[in-house]
Amino acid sequence: MIESTISDPSAPVIGVPGYWHESEAILGHQATAVPDSYIRALLKIDAIPLIIPVIQSLKILKQFFQMIDGLLLIGGPDLDPVHYHQAAHARLRKVTPARDKMEMQVSLWALEADLPIMAICRGIQVLNVATGGTLCQDIASQLPNAAKHDYYPDYPKDFLAHTVKPLRGSRLAKIMGNDESSVNSLHHQAIDKLGQGLRPVAYSPDGIVEAVEGIDASWILGVQWHPEWLIESDHRMLNLFKAFGDVCSHHSRIASLTNSPIY
Repeated sequence: MIESTISDPSAPVIGVPGYWHESEAILGHQATAVPDSYIRALLKIDAIPLIIPVIQSLKILKQFFQMIDGLLLIGGPDLDPVHYHQAAHARLRKVTPARDKMEMQVSLWALEADLPIMAICRGIQVLNVATGGTLCQDIASQLPNAAKHDYYPDYPKDFLAHTVKPLRGSRLAKIMGNDESSVNSLHHQAIDKLGQGLRPVAYSPDGIVEAVEGIDASWILGVQWHPEWLIESDHRMLNLFKAFGDVCSHHSRIASLTNSPIY
């Protein structure tokens, strides 16, 4: 059982964009979903997850955005290449236009507002495209010298596929340390052209970008692996969420002071 102090008024509210999933309770109807692995990771650091539905109303979406202290972009299907001005590759997989639109909009708002952002797997790809970057649409066919990265669905989610080594002096290194870490790998796409304001801070042994962070003072961190599946086996993965939660708590306190009435 995961204990949490979410009643603590200082606990940060983390926005987690959800997606449509066919409900098992009402077959043929959609339910808004977020994998429990992300929710458990946020509860582990005493953060409050706020699931943002796939909604098209910008007015309502903005109201959700205004309630959060940080944004967690999670994994999922391919991002439609229309968002980075490319035609679909033959091996492009399922795309979800409504989710794409919602996540891109929330990401742009977060970037404009200097809101803390943590991005995982698909999330790092959404972040990269939101900042003007592009993606390799299929590693296996477009990068023939690359190693296997799509260790799914035939492998456990916590299968350690390869290593990463944080760039010395980076935010990632300060959180995880300078040593190599073994990580899982559940993706078939990857960053190609890097987005503006981002820098690569870790690579897989074959040269695929595995982590990025914001160049300036903004707290932006994206990883291509799935740390939420590794928090019980590697304290460094939990430390990623803790660092994110800490900066979101700080952002929450600053916002609270800014909005407090002056007597």
